[in-house]
Amino acid sequence: MNTPTPPQAPSSQATPPQAAMPMFYGSPRPLDRVRDGKMKLNRPTNFKFAAKTNAIPLLVDEFPMAAASYPIVFADGPSPVPAVVVGLKNDNNLFVTPEGAWVPGSYLPAYVRRYPFILMDDPNNKQFVLCIDEKCDLLKEQGEFSLFEGDQPSAFTKSAMDFCAALRQQGDATDEFVKALKEHELLVANNAEIVTPDGNRYHLSGFLIIDPKKFDALPDSVILQWRKKGWLGLVYAQLLSSHRWQSLVDLTQTRKK
Repeated sequence: MNTPTPPQAPSSQATPPQAAMPMFYGSPRPLDRVRDGKMKLNRPTNFKFAAKTNAIPLLVDEFPMAAASYPIVFADGPSPVPAVVVGLKNDNNLFVTPEGAWVPGSYLPAYVRRYPFILMDDPNNKQFVLCIDEKCDLLKEQGEFSLFEGDQPSAFTKSAMDFCAALRQQGDATDEFVKALKEHELLVANNAEIVTPDGNRYHLSGFLIIDPKKFDALPDSVILQWRKKGWLGLVYAQLLSSHRWQSLVDLTQTRKK
């Protein structure tokens, strides 16, 4: 894995085109010693930036914690992406309250905790660059955490860089696990038809889940290999998370009161 570089001068190659913007990010750009030397970042007081989605990407290390709060699925596509379902409608995250708080007691996904930082590819130098969302309203000249101390990244910025790098590494491990699921044809399409107590119907599609029967039919040699890799717990976490659909129904009813 390439090593992320410290904040540097803006590089157009490090910022993707608008069509490729990651979810939540309006205008990510590399941190710059000159441009951001006096800027500070406040601790998030609300999560409204995450309110307009019903699914959030998930890493394999998060499966056990996330399974206690959300259904875990795999977004369908050439390379399925693990995600937690946080809402019954496309643009409604039920775990962000009207005041902007995350529902207490629920696991907060790393994808949310990372914002407004992100590592982005710099193809010219074949490395990753720490970027920040320029449109984030937490970025101000008056704030809690300095981004730089003199000409050097602050301890806060270095911590953000380390966190983003760790997530990038976990992303590689996640890709390996999903690839194995596909190779053994364990991922199957699933549509969720949910009817709330007041009679409203919600239909969710476009996601995959692990087929328990196909998993049970895996050869013992594969099970042993997956146990050594720590993957069996991931499978069980995804299967058990199917009981969390009721949490979404309960939250939907609570918001209507």
